[in-house]
Amino acid sequence: MTKMFFLKMVVFGLILGHFMCGELFAQNLSLEQCLQLGLSQNPEIRSYMLSHEEADIAIKEAWGEFLPTLSLEYRYNQLNNDSSNETDNDYLDQDSDSFSCRLTQPLFSGLSGVAGVKHARTFRDYRQQELNAILLQRTREIRTSFYEYLQASQRSEQWRASVNRLESQKEIATAWVEQELVPRLHLLETEVELSNARHELIRSEAEKAVAKARMRQWLAFSPKEDFELIGSFDRPDTFTCAPLAVCIEQALQKRPELAAAQLDVELSRLDRNRIMARNLPQAQLEASWTDYQRDYDTEQYNDDERDYYSISLNVTMRPFQGGKNYYAWRKQKVTIDRLTQRLAYQRHAIVNEVETRYQQLHEARARIDNGQDALSAARAAYEVASRSAELGVISLDDLLDSELRLTRAEISSSTLRRRGSWHGSSLTTLLPEGMAWMRRSE
Repeated sequence: MTKMFFLKMVVFGLILGHFMCGELFAQNLSLEQCLQLGLSQNPEIRSYMLSHEEADIAIKEAWGEFLPTLSLEYRYNQLNNDSSNETDNDYLDQDSDSFSCRLTQPLFSGLSGVAGVKHARTFRDYRQQELNAILLQRTREIRTSFYEYLQASQRSEQWRASVNRLESQKEIATAWVEQELVPRLHLLETEVELSNARHELIRSEAEKAVAKARMRQWLAFSPKEDFELIGSFDRPDTFTCAPLAVCIEQALQKRPELAAAQLDVELSRLDRNRIMARNLPQAQLEASWTDYQRDYDTEQYNDDERDYYSISLNVTMRPFQGGKNYYAWRKQKVTIDRLTQRLAYQRHAIVNEVETRYQQLHEARARIDNGQDALSAARAAYEVASRSAELGVISLDDLLDSELRLTRAEISSSTLRRRGSWHGSSLTTLLPEGMAWMRRSE
């Protein structure tokens, strides 16, 4: 009995551990892994993929305008006439039924069918560019959240180190105050700076949690799935960049937002052509077979039974429809002009974005090395000040100032490296090389 109970407990523990494994152990994710997960399993991106599939099916639907239509029809009619003087056979008491089979083949639909197929194909391309645009946007957002998380993590470590340094200074200041070597004011100043450092530590931890929550949204993780982001900031030197004019030219050729705007204008032009096709004649060929039977209630008349075929050519034309087509054409023309202006605005926006990221990347390259030199000098100055304060060579004010300079230099260096990585990756995603990587990750 004891062995059986022990085996049951082991099995139960294994099953429970299997379900809780995802909660107990956090997976470490790099930037590349975050991009692959975020671009493959995010529900919003999947919805755009389904929209593209929906547009692809719509092309087959548009081709159906050229194919014949088969229709089947059955009718049953019961006629009761109370008049005793009726002489017309069609109005005597009777039961009739008919079954007809009709095949209709469009011959000419005023070019609306051709325009419909072109519209469906163009709309599929538009959906593809929409998908590319959302992939590009999600790539930027994942990169931004990743770098924000790294920066918040580094700030937490820097402020935690600052708190430790200030606590050490507080101990020195407390000892000096007890020995009446310095006034109590120096101790109070150190405590104020220590409190400020603790506040900044709390804020950086909150920023880290916010960045992690935002990344959870992009990765479509459940609240029970824990993860940690691992990586480092890339130096701006790792991002290769052509001259500005070449970058702008490449972006204007490959950006999905611009391609989507161009396709939007083309869709409006196709809609205008479909409106114009309403005034053109339409022709269709129709072949039908009918089986008709009629049974009279009285035996004075013979029942009818007919079986016949027919072929007909129908041509219709509506040259005037109350001005509806004319005003629809004018409205569509205004729509084309409006979308053309939006296209021009999109081009200017892309040029401005590429130029801005280009200049910011060059600024980051110039400032990072300077910030690193300042950080090295601040660390060396603090080490000298710390040893001098222990020996009583310098004042506590000088030690506190050196600590504050070191903290500012660390935070400034981390911020510059985060900006350099973000500007470099942003510029990379704006160019064909970055978008090609994005499509491979799709």
